[in-house]
Amino acid sequence: MTPEEALNLIDSLLCSTFGQRLNDVQSVVFLESWLGRTYAEIAVQISYEHDYIKQIGCQLWRSLSQVFGQEVCKKNIQAVLRCYQQSSNSRHSKKATNINIFELDKIKQTKATTQTGTITNQAIDGIRWTIHDLEVLPENEWTRYEIINGELFVTRTPHRRHQQVCGKIFRQLDTWSDLSGLGETIVAPGIIFSQADSVIPDVVWISRERLAEIEDEAGHLTGTPELVVEVLSSGKQNELQDKEAKLKLYSVQSVCEYWIVNRLTQKVEVYRREKAQLVLVATLLDDDKITSPLLPGFYCSIRLFFP
Repeated sequence: MTPEEALNLIDSLLCSTFGQRLNDVQSVVFLESWLGRTYAEIAVQISYEHDYIKQIGCQLWRSLSQVFGQEVCKKNIQAVLRCYQQSSNSRHSKKATNINIFELDKIKQTKATTQTGTITNQAIDGIRWTIHDLEVLPENEWTRYEIINGELFVTRTPHRRHQQVCGKIFRQLDTWSDLSGLGETIVAPGIIFSQADSVIPDVVWISRERLAEIEDEAGHLTGTPELVVEVLSSGKQNELQDKEAKLKLYSVQSVCEYWIVNRLTQKVEVYRREKAQLVLVATLLDDDKITSPLLPGFYCSIRLFFP
C-alpha cells in the first residue's frame, strides 16, 4: 500500500465514521508519520511548532483507534491498515476526496494561529476536544490548555508584565477578602464547567459558601465563581478569546461579574449579569474607581492594577 493509498483509505474511513474528512495539516502529519518522520521533523518541514504537530498526531491516532476498534499509533498504523485491507478485499472502497497535501504554502497561510498559542476548529475540523483528551497532551510549566465549547486553546506563559498585573489585582481583592471574610481570591484556578468546557482564568473571587460547594479533591472548581478576571495578552486571537469565546462561556455559565483588563491601554471593562447575560456596564481608566455589588466596601483605583 502506498502512502497516498493509505491516506485516501483513512480519509474515507474517518468520513464514514465521523462525517469529517482530513484537513491539510492532518494529511501531512499522517503521510510523514507513515514515512517514519518524527513530529519534530514534520514541524520543521511545514513551519509549525512541535507541540502543535504532536497534538494533531495524538488526536488522529485516537480517532483511528475508534474507527478500527484497537489501539492505533505511529508504530503500528501500517500493520493495522494492511490487515484491514486484506479483510476488505471483497468490498469496494469508497472513493476518497483528493487532498492536495503538497501545497505547503497554502498550509502555511491557513494554519491555526500557533504563534499566538490558539488552536481553532480551522486546524482540527470536526473534532471536539474534551477534558479527557488533555491527558495525552504534553505537560510543561510553559503551556496551559483550555477547552471552550469543544475547541482547544493552547497558551504560552504570558509576558511578565501580564503576571505583574494579575498579581496586583489579586493583592487588592485578597486584602479586601481577608478584611471582609466573605470569600477567597484565587490566581489561575482550573475551572471544569463540563466535559467540553475547561478554562484557567487569571484571577477569580468566590464566596466561601460557593467554594465549599464546587471545589473538588484536586483543587479544581467544578462550577461558577462569582467574579472572573482575565488580563488580555497581546495579539488579536487572544483578544478574541477573552472578549468573545470566554465572554460567551462565562455568560452561559452564570458568572455574575467579568472584568477584562488591558495592561497595554490600562483599561478595565466591567461586565455584569443583566437579564441572564453578561453586558458591558463600565469602561474604567486612570483614576477611575472600581467597585462591585459582589464586594461590599471594595474600592480601588484602576491605577493600582498596573505596574
